[in-house]
Amino acid sequence: MPPNGDSYFALPSAGGLPHPPETIPSHLQLGATNQSLLQETVTVTVQAQQVGEMIQVTVVITNTGAGHHVPTDYPGRHLILTVLAQDEQGQALSQLSGPTVADWGGAQAGLPGQLFAKILQDVQTGAFPVVSYWKQSVILSDNRIPAGESDTSVYYFVAPEAGSSVVITAELRFRRLFQAEMDARGWQTPDIIMEQVGTTAIINSSWTAYIPLMSR
Repeated sequence: MPPNGDSYFALPSAGGLPHPPETIPSHLQLGATNQSLLQETVTVTVQAQQVGEMIQVTVVITNTGAGHHVPTDYPGRHLILTVLAQDEQGQALSQLSGPTVADWGGAQAGLPGQLFAKILQDVQTGAFPVVSYWKQSVILSDNRIPAGESDTSVYYFVAPEAGSSVVITAELRFRRLFQAEMDARGWQTPDIIMEQVGTTAIINSSWTAYIPLMSR
């Protein structure tokens, strides 16, 4: 880690001697509660285009800032991606296809999007997702994003009438523990928004989306 201005390897009260700050690498461990750290971990891009009478939305999440899988450490940690497409009146457009947030995604369950986590299943009960890794469990799935790699997901929504615009917003949040576990423990820890990006698409007549103009 780069230096952060500290002049001591050890506290002066414990006999520590001063050193040039530029010679002391930082040993600060910010952890998963640090918002700025999480917001520098990934990048999210959104592209939208009209395909006939549908809007196609492509979301790419890239692990650009971590040297490990995202999320990492405790198996209850997970990321929640949600994708919202709205017309000019702010009404959500109906999703035609693409992934949706799993039913254990708390308030975001069922929305267009997906979850990123290492999911453990209890061998004795078959329950999942569980966080009791000290018990006998198996890895049911693992779609965390490795260092330097990307995840791409595609969504289709019903396009509104021609001449109107569509606003697409992709939001990626970090949740420290599965919602059911948080509720059982009485935790009130809020999610951390890691990225929120958007784009706009203008709707053309459906025939112009299929047939290119011809010139003689």
